[in-house]
Amino acid sequence: TPAAGTTEVWQILNLTADTHPIHFHLVNVQVLARRPFDPGAYQTPTALGATTGTLTFTGPAQGPDPTELGWKETVRMNPAEVTWVIMRFDLPSVPFTVPASPRTGGQEYVWHCHILEHEEHDMMRPLVIM
Repeated sequence: TPAAGTTEVWQILNLTADTHPIHFHLVNVQVLARRPFDPGAYQTPTALGATTGTLTFTGPAQGPDPTELGWKETVRMNPAEVTWVIMRFDLPSVPFTVPASPRTGGQEYVWHCHILEHEEHDMMRPLVIM
């Protein structure tokens, strides 16, 4: 639930063997860096079936590829890498009033994998901008 007008840096871990093109609604992002890590060392099951753990990096951080410079709507998340992105949550300017969600009280958006099969299997997370 980011606050409108704030800037955040997210650290996104890819624990899978697939590259995921992650698409962000509402915001554009810039890739700051990527760094390989050991997903096996990270994945410690919790009582609820989620995974948590300690990052064990296996190489140095690298900056974005030349084709990734600038603001993007979709960012490639490589297997066994942590990707850091920066984004500013400015709500779009429109010539009308956008009502807040009656469910959350904020503006609702999502971020998700752009592989259709992954979207269909709920690889989508909500964003509620307050």
